[in-house]
Amino acid sequence: NISGIGWSSATICWMCLIFYLSSLSGHEVSQPFPLKPIPLIGHIVLFSGLAALLLLAIRGWKFEINLRWVITVAMFSSLFGISDEYHQSFVTGRHASIVDVLIDSISSIVTATSMWILVVLLRLAKENGHRHRETVTLYILTLRLPIPISSTYLTPGAFPMGGVSETRKAPLNE
Repeated sequence: NISGIGWSSATICWMCLIFYLSSLSGHEVSQPFPLKPIPLIGHIVLFSGLAALLLLAIRGWKFEINLRWVITVAMFSSLFGISDEYHQSFVTGRHASIVDVLIDSISSIVTATSMWILVVLLRLAKENGHRHRETVTLYILTLRLPIPISSTYLTPGAFPMGGVSETRKAPLNE
């Protein structure tokens, strides 16, 4: 399976990048800001990326994305974050941080959960006959809330789980 191999290879390369970055000595890692926003953003990007790539690899191997895979990805990413911090504790000028582990774990959980919710919403919209990309996107972006669209707006009920329903003409100032 080409897709599974490709996403799995990308995931392994991403994990190698994380390992390499945690191998840099304290001198090699510049911290230009005293509040350390760069490392915080780095942890968020790296571990959100890891969770996303893991889910894409699972999907590439033709497995359905479900809550079990989301939990597995979040746990794996969190354990990788713990092992990364442990590895970092042996690097000159670096130390392990429980805060970094928490940031890694939260980033992974939020990304995996968000991707799962997106998959579920797309699946529900497709099953209910909303096959057009614009309709699915509108449903996801509005989060089932009626929004004004020129002089026509959508009302609750048409989409799954009480989302947008029928179209009716009405003034926008109602």
